[in-house]
Formats: sequence, structure tokens, C-alpha cells
Amino acid sequence: KLFTDKVNDRDWLDEARRYYTNIVGKYGPHVQHLLKKAGGIIDKIKIFCPLHGPVWRKDLGYILEKYDKWSTYVPEEKGVLIVYASMYGNTEDMAGVLAAKLADKGVTNIVMHDVSSTHVSYLISDTFKLSHVVLASVTYNLNIYPPMYEYLHDMKALNLQKRKFAIIENGSWAPKSGALMQEFIENNLKNSEVLDAQVSVSSSMKDANIGEMDALVDAIVESIKQQK
Repeated sequence: KLFTDKVNDRDWLDEARRYYTNIVGKYGPHVQHLLKKAGGIIDKIKIFCPLHGPVWRKDLGYILEKYDKWSTYVPEEKGVLIVYASMYGNTEDMAGVLAAKLADKGVTNIVMHDVSSTHVSYLISDTFKLSHVVLASVTYNLNIYPPMYEYLHDMKALNLQKRKFAIIENGSWAPKSGALMQEFIENNLKNSEVLDAQVSVSSSMKDANIGEMDALVDAIVESIKQQK
């Protein structure tokens, strides 16, 4: 065990969050119950010993604030997580275009993941961290691409809520992933919202899609501004 007076966020916080969100994430109400009990004796607590991170001897308020947010499903930070499912690279290209346009609009906290090559535990960790999530997925057999569906299912299983979602769908003949992802979110993730602006592409992004993409960027930027 590492004993510390202060954790470097870059070195330790991401791993602490990844463990908590994937193992304990669905039990937020139970964690809140424990934190409320501890609140009455907080001045008597001298050391904090989580199973999945450094042992804390000082500045307990810092890490307890993180647990409070994780267990109430409140985002740690305003920012955009872009998770894409791409078969031939076109959806990945659209995710890159979106990230560039968001950056041009002044959004600096942007994280991108390929759902097919990133372990879902990292996706879940960043989903708990950031306020906005963009789901960009191809349509596969008239359904959501399987790794994207597994990611959505994990969000449901871990009780994730209170997020703003944006959707980009792709499909060569009959794009369906967007409607199916929106339906999943609305039916399974509490207190979450899907932005009205969406992008629907047939195979690859065309000039005709630029307006849709710009509208989506504007909607995300405006939603971030309104985020408390």
C-alpha cells in the first residue's frame, strides 16, 4: 500500500475511479448511506484505507468529494467523451471531425475511445468522469454494433445516470443504430438526456452532413455551458 498526503490525479485518481465505478458503481445509494454515517464523525477519522488506491492520511476531503460525486452519479468535470464504433474507418473519421470542431469552439476537455479496442472498464471510468457522452456507431445487422451495445449495457448495469448524450449513426443501407441507442438511453439510464441534434450518415461523411455536424457541435457546446 502506498501511504500519501496527496495523490497526483494523473498517477492515481484514474485507477481509483476505474476500480470504484466498475466494481461499486451500481451501489451508489449504499455508499451515500455510509458517507452520511461517516459525516457525523468526520473530525475523528484519521486515515482512509480504500482497497483500490493509496492510503490517505491527510486531505481526506479531497477523496471523499470524489466518492460523493461518483456515488451520486454527478460528473466530476464538464467535458466530452467520444466513444466510436467503426468498421471501415468512416465513423472514426467522423468522431475525429467532431473532436476538432469542438476544440475549435473552445472545448478543451475531450476524450476519444474506440469501443472495439478499449476495455470497457476505461470507458465506464471516463463516462463517470465527464458530463457529456457522444456515441458514434455503425449499424450492424440492423442493430447497434455489438461492442457499443455491450458498453451501453454496462452503463445500465452500473446504474449510470445524469449524463447528456449525443448521437452519430452510420449505415450503408439502413442506418438504425442512432434510434436504437436513443431508445436504450431513454429506457434504461435515469435522469439522462439525448440532445435533439444528431448526425446520420450513409457509409461516409458527405458535404451534405456538414450542417448536421455543425448543429451537433453547437448543441453540445450550448449544453456544456448550461451544465451546473
